[in-house]
Amino acid sequence: MSAATPPINWTPMIVGFAAGLVSRILYLRNGRTHYPGYPSGYVSQVALAIIAALIGSSIIVALVGKQFTAATFLTLAATQFRDVRNTERLTLEKEEQLLLVGRGPGYIEGIAITYEARNYLAMLVALATSLVTEFAPPWAGIAAGVGFVAVGELFMSGPRLGEMVEVRPTHVRFEQESLLYAGPVMMMEVGLPDSRERFRKHALAVTLTPKSPRGAAALWNIAQRQALSHQAAAAIGVQKDVGYPEQTPLCRMDMPQGNGEAGFVILPVERNLDKLIDAIKRTPLLESGKWSRVTSPILTKPPADHEPHQDEGGHTSHG
Repeated sequence: MSAATPPINWTPMIVGFAAGLVSRILYLRNGRTHYPGYPSGYVSQVALAIIAALIGSSIIVALVGKQFTAATFLTLAATQFRDVRNTERLTLEKEEQLLLVGRGPGYIEGIAITYEARNYLAMLVALATSLVTEFAPPWAGIAAGVGFVAVGELFMSGPRLGEMVEVRPTHVRFEQESLLYAGPVMMMEVGLPDSRERFRKHALAVTLTPKSPRGAAALWNIAQRQALSHQAAAAIGVQKDVGYPEQTPLCRMDMPQGNGEAGFVILPVERNLDKLIDAIKRTPLLESGKWSRVTSPILTKPPADHEPHQDEGGHTSHG
């Protein structure tokens, strides 16, 4: 007569599932990426959160119950989350066509990567919490779950632009009648007198000065500047409509100096300078610009003492 099957302890799975779900739900804040922004977007993300937490929390229970086939199946199911990045990218790219100030390809890719990583993180939090709960009292598993969630939030909260760049308000002016300047940075040429008057009355401008070479590299990254413009427009609005390119928020480097400083100008709906500066500082540092070298043609020139020169006889030599 076969021995009776011991009852299954569902506590590790329940505690792990709760921890993994909370870990994923906590990131559903649209203040940073402004996505998701509609109920349908939240529903899809919550559904993925439930699936990820369920997979992570079930593995330990399956292994303890010697259900190795089930554990293998759960591991294979987890690999399907690699398609989340493509799904999010396609969704955001379609939405990009309807935005007056787009996020840009770099920002979209960063959001897609983050959403994929958050699902894997939810699985890991659920797995680790259920493992602790299996071999420790339930209260210890709950405490461990809280700790794992906190560590996950800390791990996924990447650097922001304000940590690398100093943002200061500046004034808008015109030189040679039509050249728009944001402080020392020449932005663009505004040909229509009505548009120039609009900039004089309503525009807000800031200068961005890097605190380090890493901050300079971020500003030289075009995708980072596009993300900055999107964040600013989302925070204070923009007086822009289709077919008016001069009303688009613009962030440009100080050229030809090439010193890493940039200027930013926007025609806002809400003329709130503090809100603008805060939005720029909170812009996430994109993956594409984190470790890239500064590509300024000025900063990459060889020092003057290494340039070739001619002696009195007209012969070229190198210092």
